[in-house]
Amino acid sequence: MTDSGRVGTVVPDHDELKTGTLRGVLRLAQVEIDEFYRFV
Repeated sequence: MTDSGRVGTVVPDHDELKTGTLRGVLRLAQVEIDEFYRFV
């Protein structure tokens, strides 16, 4: 985490992501699963 509170991450550029990969990206972005599903 930087001083500004930002966290960098790499999101794979695939047509599909494995569930664990997606959950890891969401965890780093501090996005709850329920919140994510509201926009899918």
